[in-house]
Parts: sequence; structure tokens; C-alpha cells
Amino acid sequence: MRLLDTMSVRWNTDFFIAMEHRDLQANAMALNNTGTYVLLAGRRYIAIRNLDDTDTDNLKKFPRQSKYDVGSAEWNHTEHNSELCVISCNQRLEVLTWRLGELTQTHSLKAHTRVITDLNWHHTDPNLLASCSVDTFIHIWDLRDSRRPTTSLSAIAEASQVRWNYKNPYLLATAHDGDIKLWDRRKGTAPVLYISAHLAKIYGLDWNPHVETQLTTSSQDNTVKFFDISSPKKPEYILNTSAPVWRARYTPFGTGLVTVVVPQLRRGENSLLMWNTTNRTAPVHTFMGHRDVVLEFEWRKKRDGDSDYQLVTWSKDQSLLVWRIEPYLQKLCGYEPELPSKDVVSEDIVEGVEATTKYATNTKLHALQQEFSLMNVQIPNLDLIKMDVIKRTCTVRAKTSNYLVNLQVTFPNAYPNHVPPNFQVIQGSSIDEKASSDLSQALTHIAQQRVLKNRTCLEPCLRQLVSFLEQLPQDATKIYTPYLESPNIFGSYNDAYIPFPRTSGAKFCSVSTLVCFGRPQTRRLSTKVDSTTPRALSALGSMIGSKRPNDQLSVSLFYYQKQRPRTKVNSRSFKAMVVVYDTSSLFLLNKMLARQYIMDGDVGTICKYNANVAAKVGRRDLVQAWTLAELAASPQQAEEDMSTNPLGTQLMQSLIEHYASQNDIQMAAMLSCIFGKDHEQTARKQSLKTLLNPTPVC
Repeated sequence: MRLLDTMSVRWNTDFFIAMEHRDLQANAMALNNTGTYVLLAGRRYIAIRNLDDTDTDNLKKFPRQSKYDVGSAEWNHTEHNSELCVISCNQRLEVLTWRLGELTQTHSLKAHTRVITDLNWHHTDPNLLASCSVDTFIHIWDLRDSRRPTTSLSAIAEASQVRWNYKNPYLLATAHDGDIKLWDRRKGTAPVLYISAHLAKIYGLDWNPHVETQLTTSSQDNTVKFFDISSPKKPEYILNTSAPVWRARYTPFGTGLVTVVVPQLRRGENSLLMWNTTNRTAPVHTFMGHRDVVLEFEWRKKRDGDSDYQLVTWSKDQSLLVWRIEPYLQKLCGYEPELPSKDVVSEDIVEGVEATTKYATNTKLHALQQEFSLMNVQIPNLDLIKMDVIKRTCTVRAKTSNYLVNLQVTFPNAYPNHVPPNFQVIQGSSIDEKASSDLSQALTHIAQQRVLKNRTCLEPCLRQLVSFLEQLPQDATKIYTPYLESPNIFGSYNDAYIPFPRTSGAKFCSVSTLVCFGRPQTRRLSTKVDSTTPRALSALGSMIGSKRPNDQLSVSLFYYQKQRPRTKVNSRSFKAMVVVYDTSSLFLLNKMLARQYIMDGDVGTICKYNANVAAKVGRRDLVQAWTLAELAASPQQAEEDMSTNPLGTQLMQSLIEHYASQNDIQMAAMLSCIFGKDHEQTARKQSLKTLLNPTPVC
């Protein structure tokens, strides 16, 4: 019974270890070479946890005394120095040793003059470490002499990534904005190859662990490119995504690739995707579990006799998840796993696993069979080719007057419990790769919205398939934007967190500038929609009055309808106007006064000069105040007692309080500075006078 309970948990979720450590506030994670220990590092702590020990208290924390965050972290890859790990902190590298439950610093490497952006241990030499920085240098360190780098490579441009080749111990790749440079340690300090890879910044590099010449780049331009350095003029192929890609790394099995979006985008649970690089139209799996973006992920070393691979992820939500990549996911990446035999594990365990697996498989098969049987097969322009409950697949054909799509839907074992199916456009389809990618993304978004509530999604996804084809232009050469022009696709797109565009507004953009915008006066609220403004873009689909597929509606045309004037009018009335106002007269702070006021010199002269400046900008009230201040600072008044004279201290104090109460901080501050200095001089004169003429004591 205990084994059955454990296995049922495994079948109901993708991850089998979940830990939350909010107090760490860590932004870097690293796994050691055996996959036993995970290091979590941030500004406050460095923590190490044993992943083989499920005890909730199994976390050792070591306080950090630093005002800088940890940029990168990595364990040594070799068996010889497996206890070493390194973290980057601003311009410094700290090499730490994990031994007997204690973490101690053994080396401090300092040569970079600006922030370190990346680091990487050599895969075979236990003493070599590479680092790169904003200062354009790539340093290669040898721990046997850590006083200075053993080699320094100058790249002119900022270096964002550095990676040693898995197969060639001399080859090093670095990323600089959208370019790649390859270096050979045996051939001096000049790059041996230059690749112009992207037009936007490269965030990630990864060498293929099985092919020496294959290099993968991930970029801000929403693409992952695969290069063969033996013919680097153009990429072998390109993977298009829906967001900028932070990291793209090969799986240790098959032809898989895992990508994660840039952390600043806050894409949440949908940020971690697994792809098959031989079919790049859509991801084969979406990892659902984190409540925020994934900051780092690494693969654990596979254990003997285990058919599953394990992926460790650390998120901005400060949770650590260990995902079990089961055989069916490995098959989606083109890999046929070997199941454990009875010679490897005990016969009782194998029989128990087989019985539990059979029970869990039958229960999911029953849910999928029920969905197949209840589905409405009378969907226009759609033919069901095959529904295979055993293989958990469904094949359909959608056909319009201009396009044909053959689609295969594959259902993971955990579907529909937070796990969407995989959509793949198969052979015989007439749409291009760009349209296939857009279609897969649209279907995946719909599926994800439903499976998050544990709801089935096949029928609405198939209806979306037909709607997608109907929205494509009749001319195949025409540029199309289905997400912006199709009301059905727009309504189903995952934009629940994007607010509806404003049609009017005003904003102060500087001290004296007000920018206003609004819709043209000739446009009115469309009668086809509800009068209430939708709260998000995702609400557009349900508010459109016409559902005809030929309607080409943008957001502005949907919400406002242009009137056709019967008479000739000014064409400007049809355009949305942006008006910029100079509002300097509404504010008490004045740039011209700030530039021309003076504060040094004789107080009377200062007041007279500043009164003339105030007159130039039309501030008569300030002219009067500076004139009174000039009278109070006259030589005749200085000879008298400032405390009793009505034009003395009391007047100045009243003026300062008046302008402060009116929020004219500029004038109040000027008077305070000028007369504060003058009062100080008067006090010094009075003290000297008292010393020279002491008052007689009776």
C-alpha cells in the first residue's frame, strides 16, 4: 500500500522533490558532478543541500558578508576537484571547498575591473577556470597559481558568456552582444573564428555534448540558433520561440533541448520548455510547477539502473524542484530508454512498480477514452483520422479552400492535471514553418489555460485549429498576423495579464511638460460591443459582435468605429492627436530661476540681482520679496539689532515660513541659505564686540 501511494504521487505530478527556501533570496544555483549536492547562493547566504536526503531540515546555511549579489555559481566537473565550487561576486571570483559538512573559501581571484558576467570550469582539467566580464576580457585561471590569470584574452566588446567545448580541451567560445568568438589556447590570444550570429544580444551558449563542432546560441531576438563551426556562415537551423530566450541547453538524452525565458519578463510557469530539435514547430513538453520565472536549471547525473533522468530547477519564487523525465518524455526527444531489468533491482520492487504502473496507466487511459467518446466529431472542415487511447494520440485533418493541416496530438500521462498535450504539424500539411509555429503556440496557450484547472482541452483546441486556417490570407505570399487580426485567436491568446490599451490619457513627462492623447472626435463607441471597457486583451474575443472569419479587426477598429462624414472636413479630425503642453506657469519650481539665481557675494547685491531675475520671468511676488530682503540687508539695518528691527530676523523668518507654506520650496530655500549665512556673520561680529567691551559686573 505504501508503494502504491508513493507511485500515485509520482504519476500525478512531474516533479517529485519540492523545497522552498524564501529566507535565502538566492539568485544562483549549481549542482555538483555527482548530482548529490545543490548550492544556492545569494547576497545573504550560501546554502548547500543534499538532494538524496529528503529531510526538510537538511539545509546548511553559511552567512555572507557582502553588499553584492552572486552573479554565477558552478561546481568543478572533475572527480579530482569535485569538492570545489566557484561563485562570482562583482569583480571577484571566490573558490569554495565543501568538505566534511563545512564550506570554506580557499581562493580569491581578482583581475577583472568590472562586473563578471559568466564563468565555466574546464571539463577535464581540474585546475582550469574561465571567466568573462563587462570589461571585455576573458581570463583563464590556473588554481595552482591563482595570483594572476594564466591567459588573458581581449575581445574589445563586452563578454556575456564563456563556455569550454566538451570534446576539444583547447576550444573556448564567448558571446559578445550578437556575435560569437572562438578561441584556441594553443594559438595565442587572438580568436580563431568569428561568427555573426544574432542582431540582438546573446544570453546563452551551449556546446553539444556529443558533437564537437555544434554550438547553440539563445538570444533576445526570440530565437535559438544551431551552428556548425566547420561551416559557420549561417546556422544549420533556427528554433523560433514566443519570447527572448535566457538559456538553451541540450538534454543528456536524444535530440532534446530545454529553454527558459529571460527572467525579467516574468512569464511564470510557462517559462521552461523542452523541445525536440529535429521538429522545432512546438515544444514537446511544458514544465508546470513554479510560480515565477526559472533562474537556473541543471541535469542530475543519471543513476545506475534508473530509467528516468532528473532536471533540477531554481526559481525566482525561491523554490527548488526536481523533475523526473520519464521514458515517454524521453521518447518525445527521439530517445528509446532502457527500462530497469530484474537483474538490476529486486524482483519484488520490479513487480510492485509494474503493478502500480499498470494501475496508474489504466486510470489515465480511462479518462482519455472518456474524453474521446464525448467529443463532438461534427466540427466543420475537420476530419478525425485516428484516436488511439493506448498510444495516447489523436490525429486530425483540417482543410479549408486554401490550406490543409495534418495535426497529431500527443497526451502525456499526467494530462489533464496541469500538463497540456503536445501539438505537432505532421507530413502532408500545406502551411509553412512560420505558420506551423504560430499554430502550435496558439493551441498550446488554449490547452494550458484549461489544464491549469484540470479540464480537458481537445475539442476547443481542434475548433481553434479550424479558426486559425480560416484566418490565413488566401494569397500564401501575403504577410499575416493571426494574433492581431483574428478575433477568435485574439480572444483565446494568453493575455490575461495585459491590460486593455488606453484610448486617452495625460502624463507629466518632466517638470514643465504635459503630454495628452485621445481618440479622434470622429470615432465613437462601436455598437457591436458591450459599453464596458474590457479589463484585458484576452477579453476581446468574447466581446466581438461579428464572428465572420473574414473580419479583419484590430484593437482600435474593434473598440471604436469611424463615422463617414457626408461633407468634406479637415483630415486632421480623423487622426489621433498627441498634444504637448508647457505647464511651467503652473509650477512654483522654475528652471530659469534656478539657472540664473546667484548666492555668492554681498547679501544686498544678491537680493537686487535676484529681484531682476524674478522680474524677467514675470514673478512679481518674488520681486517684492527680494526687494524687502534687500532693505533688510542694507548697511543701516546691519548696524541695528536684527532681533528688534521689523526689517530684521523676524521679517526674514516670516518670508521663509510663508513660501514654505505655499510649497514654494525654491524661494524658501534661497532665503534660508542667503540669510542664514548673513546671520552667522552678524553673530560672529556680536561675539567679538562683547569680548572687546565686556559688560561691567555690579
